[in-house]
Amino acid sequence: MAIASSRHLETDHPDVALALYPLNAEALIADTVARLNRQDADARLDEMEAQVRRAVPANAGDARIYSLLGEILRRRGEADTAYAMFDHALTLASTEIHALHWSVQRAVAAAEYDKAAEALDLMFRRWPDQVGAFAAAVPQVFSQADSYEVLLEMLAAAPPWRSRLISALARGESDDLAFTARLLQDLALGSSPPASSETAQLIASLFRHKQYDLAYRTFLLTLAPHERELSGFVFNGQFRQGPSGRRFDWGVRQQPGMVLSLPSGPASGPPGYGLSLEFSGTPVLRIGLEQYLSLPSGAYEIEFRASATAAELPKSLMWAIDCADPGQPIVRVEVPAGTYQERSVRDTFTIPQNCPVQTLTLRTNAMVENWSNRYSGEVLFHDIRILAVQS
Repeated sequence: MAIASSRHLETDHPDVALALYPLNAEALIADTVARLNRQDADARLDEMEAQVRRAVPANAGDARIYSLLGEILRRRGEADTAYAMFDHALTLASTEIHALHWSVQRAVAAAEYDKAAEALDLMFRRWPDQVGAFAAAVPQVFSQADSYEVLLEMLAAAPPWRSRLISALARGESDDLAFTARLLQDLALGSSPPASSETAQLIASLFRHKQYDLAYRTFLLTLAPHERELSGFVFNGQFRQGPSGRRFDWGVRQQPGMVLSLPSGPASGPPGYGLSLEFSGTPVLRIGLEQYLSLPSGAYEIEFRASATAAELPKSLMWAIDCADPGQPIVRVEVPAGTYQERSVRDTFTIPQNCPVQTLTLRTNAMVENWSNRYSGEVLFHDIRILAVQS
């Protein structure tokens, strides 16, 4: 009866569980951890050590017992004996979390980065929730050339926790984002380049910190080989592939009253390239297509080629370029209504000095839904491009 009651109480009331059944190892571990976290813990280290040592004969194979002893000895200043306990804990269970923590710290302090990386790999595979706790220290620990190469090699092997670590690094402090950008740029040169989702997270974080130049450089330097030919002032201006979720690529949000397809599909034009809009005879407030640009200040020309079939555009359809930070309009270029084939439309504009990042959007002039202004027909954009104009 006492054993059963002790098992029932070991999580929420480990001290009571231990009093009922002193051999309850789970209760002992929970109670000792709780006592170590109290303000008066240092005054009770001898008492806790004696209690834990009494449990060793009955739990000689439990790595957590030796890890607890190691922590008690470490707090008492007996570092060598403490680390011997941590090492023994890892011999019994290579993923004992507390011993792994101190194994990482000891390896870093000794500049043994291979050992630190190996311990981190073990920890993150077994305890993926620990990735976030360690991520903040990664830029400081692995910033030197020799340690950085160890980390890069480990990430290039594509461990299962890589995306979680990159995501945690991308949420880090502004000063650490350059380290993460360098990691992704270097990974892009190897056999296991970053996924679009990994790059997208970092670029979004760089935008939040207004590091637009680094965001654009990271976007360009992490492009897959087949994407590099799509580069230009407008990325994928021929609409050859679908959106990737990265800023500086097309962002698409389907809107009521129309169907937007990117690429358009083989039925719309050769060889399935293009951006097609099919309107359903209802009002259209938004189109839902946007791309961030990184145009230096200066003069430019925007040009697009489009075809249309019975396109009714009562509140206009236009390509718009705006300064994103600070927000201000730059140019609007209207799309013709009606029926036509491969019509070219162009206009010129100027990017001012205080405009580090811009948006290119396809939009209407509609402010409210009005059924007197119904969009119908089809529009197919073959391509859009921006060229610098020599002054």
